[in-house]
Amino acid sequence: MANYHMEFKIISRGQGRSVTKAASYINGEKLRDDYNGETHYNRRQDVIYREIFQPVTAPPNFHDLQKLCEEIDKAENRYDARTAREFKGSLPNELPLDEIVRIIREYVEENFIVRGLCAIAAIHEGKNASDPTKNNPHVHIIVPTRAVGRDGFNKKKDREHNNIKYASIWREQWAEVQNRAYERNRLDIRVNHESLEVQGIRDREPTIHLSRIDWQREKSGERTIAGDKKRDIERRNNERLREKQLEREYELEFELSR
Repeated sequence: MANYHMEFKIISRGQGRSVTKAASYINGEKLRDDYNGETHYNRRQDVIYREIFQPVTAPPNFHDLQKLCEEIDKAENRYDARTAREFKGSLPNELPLDEIVRIIREYVEENFIVRGLCAIAAIHEGKNASDPTKNNPHVHIIVPTRAVGRDGFNKKKDREHNNIKYASIWREQWAEVQNRAYERNRLDIRVNHESLEVQGIRDREPTIHLSRIDWQREKSGERTIAGDKKRDIERRNNERLREKQLEREYELEFELSR
């Protein structure tokens, strides 16, 4: 089973978050935040792909990141407005970049563009300097809370996606587009969007103690079989804990956004 991860958060002025700052962070680009009177610039060297997705009816200047961020903020008058949702998903390390990009395009088109929503996406390489096979590529996707028409953002806010059911739908769809890519590339790998508990893996696994010899070998920088087993157990337990935390966050954020 390959690595699976998808989480989402609300970008809300009420929580001190700025959509322009978030866009600057994921893209590694300098952006002016007119709403807050600030300029954001994250000098990232790990962004390997960027794209702005728009419905065919979107104004031409909505394909410019600076202009798009300005229009997102202009569409919201409230000081505590929720301006967008931010998605973060892990990507297959086993596939080439063109296939990874296709995964993102399919996901965005099938879940947001078809509903008139636009999206800002950027892939971060997640580079592991010591072992490229352990890179952790992932994507950030920002989706504004208003659909786009010929005249810009709609006056009516998209509240359909405030329903908590979309947390499950978006997670399932993220697994689906990845599994299609694995199948296209004839790889016997699949991901599962369901929590470990749903998959029948419950509670915390008991960890193991290293022998004195293994502990000394690990301390000197040598990997041992027992050490690897202990790390795998800890990783699974941390994954369970993170899943429970995300579930609580989803429920709270979607309840607040109704």
